[in-house]
Amino acid sequence: MCVYRDILRLSSCTGIGRSLAMAEMVGSAAAEEILKQAFAGLIGKQQHEEGRDEEEHHMERLEMAQIKLEAAVETSCRWQVMDASLLRWRKKLKCAARECDDTLRGFKQRAAEDEAREQEARGSSFPRRWARATKSIVTALLSHDNSYASSSSAAVRRFERLADSAGEFLRFAELGGTPRRYMFADPLIGHLLAGQELRYRLVRRGQYHLFCVRPIRLEEDRGREAALLFMYEDDEAPEKNLCLGSILRLSESTDIVGTIIKFLDLLVAPHFKSTAESVSKELAQLPTQDFWWVPYVDSSHRKLWNSIHSSMTQWFRPDPLCCKQHEPMPSYGGSSSSSTMKLSYVADLEPVIQLSLNRHIPLSEYNKHRSKAAEGDTSCHKNVPHLKIGLVFAPHGSSEGLLPSVESSAIEVIDGAEQSGAHTNISLEQLDEFMLPKAIDCLRQKAELTVYQMFWRSKHGAAFLLVRKTGLMKMPPRHVTGVGDRRFMIQRRRDPKLEKWVQLVKDFLDLWAAHAPRKLQSSIVEWIQKVDEKQN
Repeated sequence: MCVYRDILRLSSCTGIGRSLAMAEMVGSAAAEEILKQAFAGLIGKQQHEEGRDEEEHHMERLEMAQIKLEAAVETSCRWQVMDASLLRWRKKLKCAARECDDTLRGFKQRAAEDEAREQEARGSSFPRRWARATKSIVTALLSHDNSYASSSSAAVRRFERLADSAGEFLRFAELGGTPRRYMFADPLIGHLLAGQELRYRLVRRGQYHLFCVRPIRLEEDRGREAALLFMYEDDEAPEKNLCLGSILRLSESTDIVGTIIKFLDLLVAPHFKSTAESVSKELAQLPTQDFWWVPYVDSSHRKLWNSIHSSMTQWFRPDPLCCKQHEPMPSYGGSSSSSTMKLSYVADLEPVIQLSLNRHIPLSEYNKHRSKAAEGDTSCHKNVPHLKIGLVFAPHGSSEGLLPSVESSAIEVIDGAEQSGAHTNISLEQLDEFMLPKAIDCLRQKAELTVYQMFWRSKHGAAFLLVRKTGLMKMPPRHVTGVGDRRFMIQRRRDPKLEKWVQLVKDFLDLWAAHAPRKLQSSIVEWIQKVDEKQN
């Protein structure tokens, strides 16, 4: 080294000396860099090993959390959990189990990629191994910093907390979600919760009764619901014909018939009071011993009904938890009427999602509601149009599109054309009072018109009212004498549960689909098309 320094001093003034000095500087820098990389390699290797151990520990903890979550969900699925809060809880646990599984897959994928890179590096040449090792060191230093370790640990702790809550969920579900050991107050509920469909049909002396209830299982937060249909027809007095439909939520304590009767008793629409009373009387007299049950899974229309039921229940009750906490339900009557207090909250009525009534307008009522301008008309009664009046009431309906300053609003639709100007701050009771006389005059004066509609919505609740022409009013023959007539009557009533129910729903949707939420309109239109294809 001494000789080397002497040579450098002797040559410092020459170009050779400057070149040698530069070489020394470069060599020292290279040596220093190699030394740094050596230390970094040792540190990086240690951190890499520690990071791998930590990831393996995280994977074990995540796997155990996932097992707990899935076990809780699968165990509860073997029970008949009906409470909406428990169903929401279970839905959260399902989502957590899927998310935990995705996170665990991510950990395993990174571990597999690291292992594959190491195996590939061991089989490569020295320069390539040196390059890969250097890249691995840098990656390890960047990927196993404190922020990464902190986020990974936080994710693992979160799933462990959710998994611990799964045990508490099972304890609640066991207390409130095992109907197999429940003594039902209503014998109908046990069958419906078991997935069976109720059917009842009676034909006697020209009078026809039909009562059907089918259970529907929807997404987790809505629980089990049912679609109900009751029809009464009298061949000799068609003005007495009526039809009731309803969608309601089921629970172990639901009294189906009792709930519907209570709701009908509180109905504030004046022109439907007599019909509601008749339906209540008929429902109360149904012979339960003559009911028969079939598995709903055997229904040929099951898939079709499930699809439209899902859309309609979201339409009629957008928030499945509204009124669940027993807050007062709003009044739908006029402010000056004694009936305004009738629809204060009654716990038994919260499950009602939708209720519809349809009836004929007899000649006496038709004449009563004609305007004074039409009183002098001496047209023969045979030309009087046969009218039907219908109401679809959704007590939990959405107020979407309603201005904050407006409590309620109603729009008029004539033959599908929406009329300008809306009635604001009007109750359902007030709307029903003036709608029928106006509808009768409108349909009578314009022969080409076939239907008059009103769409009403409030801060909490919606209703659809219509008056419709169905042909000329005429009395049917008192006795069926011909074989052809008798065969026609049998064919007409061959399968009314499927045919009439489908047609009633389709008629409603044809008239009101335009007022459905936009996100549901495509599924409703698709359902109508499927029905048309089946009927053709």
